Amino acid sequence: MIGLETAAWMTGRFWYEMASAFGFGIASSIVPVLNSEIFLVGALATGLVGPVSVSIGLALGHGLGKFIIFVAIRRGRQLKWFAPKEKKPPTPGSWRERWQRWNARSALLVEDPRWGTPILLISASTGVPPIYLVTVYAATTKMKLWWFSTWVTVGFFLRCLALALITRWGVHLAR
Repeated sequence: MIGLETAAWMTGRFWYEMASAFGFGIASSIVPVLNSEIFLVGALATGLVGPVSVSIGLALGHGLGKFIIFVAIRRGRQLKWFAPKEKKPPTPGSWRERWQRWNARSALLVEDPRWGTPILLISASTGVPPIYLVTVYAATTKMKLWWFSTWVTVGFFLRCLALALITRWGVHLAR
């Protein structure tokens, strides 16, 4: 039974905050120039949104956006326009041959459950290596879609929440 006071998550304001953060999270994950960290700091500096609701919204939106990119890359490889064409092998010792070896090793690391999870979590929570690049690599491997989506969303939530709490603390000190 709900008392006279409405829980914070049942208010229209909470859902508005979540929806706006969710929408921007999707946009910023697909279009790299839309920076979700600037959105987060700006939204919290106004005092109109809470740190948890904006973090949850951004993380879920970012996770969905990366999910869309992941599926688009994986399915796009099956289209005849993007199907890999046979290429002549690079000459041994050339920069192209070294690049192909580096790409193959990187893809194997991302695909391996022992290394792939920490790489995804660190990339999503810190931005190093860039999550956009890791998404492209992961989509070209045998990594499971649900595994990728879960760890990217969790990592980005941790990143947003940490930044939100630091921002909230900094704004509080400035007042």
